[in-house]
Amino acid sequence: MVAGAAIIGIIAGLCAVPLVRWLPRGIPERLEQPAWTRRLGHPFVLVGVGACVAVALAMAAVSTQGLLFGLVLLVVLLPAVAIDVAWRVVPDSLLLVGTVGCLLLLIVGFRDDLITHLLVTVAAGVLALLVALAARGGVGLGDVKLIALIGLALGAALPMAFVVTALVSGVAVVPILLARGRRATLPLVPFLAVGALVASTGLGRGLLFGL
Repeated sequence: MVAGAAIIGIIAGLCAVPLVRWLPRGIPERLEQPAWTRRLGHPFVLVGVGACVAVALAMAAVSTQGLLFGLVLLVVLLPAVAIDVAWRVVPDSLLLVGTVGCLLLLIVGFRDDLITHLLVTVAAGVLALLVALAARGGVGLGDVKLIALIGLALGAALPMAFVVTALVSGVAVVPILLARGRRATLPLVPFLAVGALVASTGLGRGLLFGL
């Protein structure tokens, strides 16, 4: 299982290389960040991170279901993180791929959970949209749609993803603001990615109950 996950991670990294380069070009809302931020889109980085995260998911996942949904999220989040860091956008095409992948998994392998995951998707999307409206630009529609996708993948584990996201972002925001100033725009996708992937393994449950 670990070897298979590693192969999937490597393939996800290889596929992410052209996506990171091409997808932002078609989004007029993109906000170009400093040149160093595009280093996350380097092939060695994408392939290496993809393989390492996939192996970590395989080793940490407490269920096959969690691992499968975690790998689907990895395929989407790997290029999404690199694009968000460099351009502050989340391509709809990535979200569509993730949505189709999650729906296929639910229909084919986990049909009993389909309704629960759909309800969580709607709730997550509505909540994220309300937060985006209140934030007045601090949270984009791409982030809203990504949160809905994470809800589709995680179902009832979504609150765990939010807890991990909040903890990670809380630690990272201060040094980012100190380094770049109050006017710096913060990429939300990397924090959401950590929260979603940790929650998919089931480790988020232990973290949540351990607080």
